[in-house]
Amino acid sequence: MARQMKQFRDPDLSSWQSAVDETVSKAKSHGGALDINSPAPALRPDQDDPMVAAGNSVATVFDNTGQVPDVPKPQAIAQGFVDQAKFCSATAFRLAKARLLGNGPEAAKLAEELTVALGPCDPKWLTVVTTYLENKSSGQPIPYRNFNQIGDFVFDGLLGANARVALIGDWGTGDDGAKLLLRQIAAKKPDLVIHLGDVYYSGSAFEFQNYFYKIWQATFGIQKVNWGDKLSAPTKPPTFTLAGNHDMYSGGDPYYTTIDMLGQPASYFCLRNDDWQFIGLDTGLHDSNPVAQKIPTFLEDQEVLWLKDKIETAGNRKTVLLSHHQLYTAFESIGEQGNRLNQKLFSQLSDILPQVAVWFWGHEHNLVIYGKYQGVLGRCIGHGGFPVDVDLVKTQDQSVPVIKTALSPGQDQALFQHGYVIMELAGGASTVTYYQFDSETQDEQVLHTESIPAADAAQGSGQTG
Repeated sequence: MARQMKQFRDPDLSSWQSAVDETVSKAKSHGGALDINSPAPALRPDQDDPMVAAGNSVATVFDNTGQVPDVPKPQAIAQGFVDQAKFCSATAFRLAKARLLGNGPEAAKLAEELTVALGPCDPKWLTVVTTYLENKSSGQPIPYRNFNQIGDFVFDGLLGANARVALIGDWGTGDDGAKLLLRQIAAKKPDLVIHLGDVYYSGSAFEFQNYFYKIWQATFGIQKVNWGDKLSAPTKPPTFTLAGNHDMYSGGDPYYTTIDMLGQPASYFCLRNDDWQFIGLDTGLHDSNPVAQKIPTFLEDQEVLWLKDKIETAGNRKTVLLSHHQLYTAFESIGEQGNRLNQKLFSQLSDILPQVAVWFWGHEHNLVIYGKYQGVLGRCIGHGGFPVDVDLVKTQDQSVPVIKTALSPGQDQALFQHGYVIMELAGGASTVTYYQFDSETQDEQVLHTESIPAADAAQGSGQTG
């Protein structure tokens, strides 16, 4: 059965999850430290593992209240009045925070509670603390790459006149369902594969190695390189991955290491043939916990300049935009409560949006086929891998036109199925097919097919599922 993961759109809590996950995964993998040269990727621990569950419990309380759960006295633990794993997790989280802030006396007190006063706390909690601190950003800025020349990061010749392009979003969970889904894509022999971002939980080196690169490299049979090595040109077939918010929560270095290993020069790029251009954008750089700060993400000014040059020099090419974050949504708030449009991003790009044929994004773990809104034909395809409980269907804002959103529950009836998109290019025409895949039965279904450019659908049916 697929496992319900817990995510937080918060760098700190996501880094905590990564540390717990990595510690448990290494402990279960022959006790060894798995790295990029080990023969197989590490397995993501079960969500009901006591350490994983306790780590998520502490993070949930902190996310809701801004406070670490109260730590009971060790005597209460001994008497069985509270969950020991939650005590150990809360104490370890406090210890990590104290060390991060340089509070030596508090850290010494908490270390004593964790290792001596209580006694039976699993020593792996100390490893969690160490891993958490190692994975935290050093305070250095994300190593975002600006162009030197306006024509940088443009690829001509990677796409033929007739080409099959695979798109998948929010895929990097590393679980069995994600692996099976990627095999479905590989079996269709795409000429280009683009991931729209997010390797969970915080884009740490361990996660990028085991939950993204090893699986990605083996499934598509692309050239394998050692961690930290660089390819001078894109892989064959060319595969790219965008910067999601979770990819930046560990500081971004593992993401940039990975794209170097794919021969991808930057977090934004343009792939052209005579009839089409696919432009990937970096909306992950400026996603700094927008749920809490109510600040929507946006593009670097230099990237906007670069993008507008690509639109101006497109000639007769049709433009497909790709990003992790959505420009608009019918199901979430962007920035201030109830705002369905990313006003900042829209203000940066509104003058070029009429020249965009379609914009694919992820971030929300759903499949939504939108009618044209604010002059843009939007497609949310963030249903690539993250498990979504069927009880978490959100209310649709009827002011944003939806043509179709119809993911079905899997065989277990607990989680929605995942999927991906195949865009077949035939000269200036294209056919886009939206697939749904049940990893339990390995049955695949076509949910929607359309031609791009599409007719302006000003009103949607409002269908949800």
